[in-house]
This record gives sequence, structure tokens and C-alpha cells, in this order.
Amino acid sequence: MYKILLCCRSGLTTSKLVNSMKEEAINQNIDAIVWTVGQHALDVSCFDADCILVAPQNEYEYKKVRSVVNDIIPVGIINCDDFTKMDGKAVLNNAVELIENTRL
Repeated sequence: MYKILLCCRSGLTTSKLVNSMKEEAINQNIDAIVWTVGQHALDVSCFDADCILVAPQNEYEYKKVRSVVNDIIPVGIINCDDFTKMDGKAVLNNAVELIENTRL
């Protein structure tokens, strides 16, 4: 099972993307839990995740997120085009790849 956390300023803009990723996980028969939080709640929710993806509009928070998880959990930035298109397939595949690459 993959546990994927999306982080944005308030958690609202990523909600639609989370739903798209969940649908894509079902389509690809991938066992995944995907959820979103605002950056203010990150430290409460992040340690349940296998990876954290930061929304592109919060790219400036990337280093802060990495320091919160102390590089224990892989952190990535969602591709801006994928985010704009709400491309759940691309973002899900990137998250799975990020997780798998750190498990090696």
C-alpha cells in the first residue's frame, strides 16, 4: 500500500487532485491512500505518509517540509503542468516512483 500526502497552503486546491489520484489508483489497481493537508497541519499528519508531494504554488516550502520530516520521508514537488491539469494519473505515477526509488 502506498500512503501519499499532498501538501498545499490550505489543503483546498489539492482536494480535486486527490480525488483524481484515488480514481486513477482504482483504475490501475494500485492500493493507495491519498490525502491532503494544509501546510499548517503538516507536522501532525506527515509521519503516516510514504511520501509527501508539495503543491507547485508552495514550492518555497519544499525545504521546510524536508526539514520537518528530517529526510525520513521522501518529499517531491508536484509538476506545475500536472497540477494545472489535475492529472491524477501523472501525479500518482510520480508518487509511486518516488516511493519505490527510496525503497531500493
